[in-house]
Amino acid sequence: MSIKLVMLKSGEDIITDLQEIKSEDEVIGYYFDEPRIVKMYQPKEPTLLSEEGENKEYASRFNVRFYPWIPLSKDSKIPCSADWVITIVEPLDKLKEQYEEKLINAKNGKNSTANK
Repeated sequence: MSIKLVMLKSGEDIITDLQEIKSEDEVIGYYFDEPRIVKMYQPKEPTLLSEEGENKEYASRFNVRFYPWIPLSKDSKIPCSADWVITIVEPLDKLKEQYEEKLINAKNGKNSTANK
């Protein structure tokens, strides 16, 4: 598996198992296997780190949620033209773990939501 975080021209951040589509020696596109849109959100209740009298220190924390990319397709491996990709990077270890856990749960038939 080659799990990557891909930013598209549309502004979407996709986490996926990425494979190149080549024509001779040139990359002309990519296959996104089990692609998921990654959305960050801030929890309603911040995490309290410490409290001294009236002074409170909170953790700045974001969580993520995964959403299917092209949710109405029955295909799990979707081609994407290389000119729609802005950049491809390594995801944070924690994000990669969450994505892999979500895929394992989905394949085992468990309905895993979220994604903290």
